[in-house]
Amino acid sequence: MIPASASEARAPRVDEPFISSDLAFEAARLQASREYAVEGHAGRTLTKYPELRVVLEAMKAGTRLPFHETGEQLTLHVILGQLRVWLPFADNCDLFEGSFAASEAGRVHEVEALQDCAFVLTLAWPPMAEAGRAAVVTDDGADGTGY
Repeated sequence: MIPASASEARAPRVDEPFISSDLAFEAARLQASREYAVEGHAGRTLTKYPELRVVLEAMKAGTRLPFHETGEQLTLHVILGQLRVWLPFADNCDLFEGSFAASEAGRVHEVEALQDCAFVLTLAWPPMAEAGRAAVVTDDGADGTGY
């Protein structure tokens, strides 16, 4: 039987060999979520493989993800709105719709939504690093995965 609409179709697992997503639709769905209304941000894992994770994040203007460190290499690709990535020593990077940024593993940063925004976050681990990545620890003893 064929589903009546795409919304009734089986949601793909995040580890399938091929995955595609309508990012505008998914961003709108995140912005309509209870989590977004209450927390000011919401995210959805689009895909998760042993060495790669892709997450769609939506943030309300003025929301901040406080300074944190990730043990993974990462990229940000803004698909809606504007955000600022704060780095230590008063460095920052403003990213607009269509902008892209990348960071090495272990780089401390903070993310602030300057406008309502949505972005694709990609986290990548070196091959065979899956078992060791949870061991990254920040100075305050918190797990360094960040996201």
